[in-house]
Amino acid sequence: MLSRLRHSLGTRALAAGALVCLAVGFGVNAFAPQALVLARTAFPPETWTGEGKFALVAGVTPQDRPSGADAPEPVLARFTNSGGRALLVDRSAELVIETYGPETDRDTLLNSFSLVKSLVGALALRAVADGRIESMNVSLQDLLGSDAPDVSLDAALRMRSGLMHSGEPAKPVEDSGFSPFSPLAELHVFGLDQILPDLGVDPELEGTFLYQSANTALIGAAVETAYQRPLPQLLSEMVWAPAGAANAHWSMHSEVDEVTAYCCLFARPIDWLKVGRFLLNNGHPNAPFLPEQMWQDLFLPKLPSGDRRAGVYGWHLRHDVLDRPGASASGPFAYFLGHLGQVVYLLPEQDTVVVRFGREMQLLHSTLYEVLDDS
Repeated sequence: MLSRLRHSLGTRALAAGALVCLAVGFGVNAFAPQALVLARTAFPPETWTGEGKFALVAGVTPQDRPSGADAPEPVLARFTNSGGRALLVDRSAELVIETYGPETDRDTLLNSFSLVKSLVGALALRAVADGRIESMNVSLQDLLGSDAPDVSLDAALRMRSGLMHSGEPAKPVEDSGFSPFSPLAELHVFGLDQILPDLGVDPELEGTFLYQSANTALIGAAVETAYQRPLPQLLSEMVWAPAGAANAHWSMHSEVDEVTAYCCLFARPIDWLKVGRFLLNNGHPNAPFLPEQMWQDLFLPKLPSGDRRAGVYGWHLRHDVLDRPGASASGPFAYFLGHLGQVVYLLPEQDTVVVRFGREMQLLHSTLYEVLDDS
């Protein structure tokens, strides 16, 4: 009898627990369905596994150069101590350094994280140059419809749009402090159309730098609308294939067949080096990627030295300067920056491209001084 009672109570406890879990699940699904999807699908990993939803960015059959030399000390020490995966240096179109960390080689496809934002920004400039978008000052509302926030393409590219989500409570659509219940998580799972009706602008934040991936989602949608073609095709035809890069794979929203414009292009580091060289050269001599002045404004803007030294965010890429007294390398540079310190450096005055992938951030300036002194 006692045994039957214990069994009955245990069964009831399990049933009650199951009901609680179901109730919680239904509650989460009602108010934040993206949280359950994220729990099931997770985020793209650091290294390509082939699992998940991806769109092909078609490249070309690789015409790879001979391997570069291993990174010398102290370059290698800094690379190793920061969990480095890949470090490649191109000087005057010559591969002078090519070093890989554990479980990584030339053919490993690594997650770009936010590096791809800079390419989406470059495509937006190309759309303006091609006359597909009227100007940098055009409102995204004019391009995407009345549901879109009334912010200029220029403000979105500079992350100064001050985007606000009108939920309860209203809050900025920031990347910092990410939560599965945040607007960014909702965007990541369900795509831009899901959050577009709730996107507005906070007048107090407008004009202030706020890192918001929703800006890139808006820009990507504007570029697709301008050309009436999907981003992976545009990136392939305008940048990736002309640079001589091999096939890459772009993560898609979990519940929508569109790429996550702000994140997660899986490609070889050497292909990022090729893309960096392509952009640093402004395309090919007989087919420039951008008009010369627009290229100058993108990679070598006229910024006060103090602002540049602080790491200015430009048109979806960052600017800084090498100004260490007595150092042989000096002058301005631009760079793409991704989560965990994925970096593509473009140094016009040194005619150099540096690509670095890793598991944690590596000091920006020290890395460049050491690489440029030793390469």
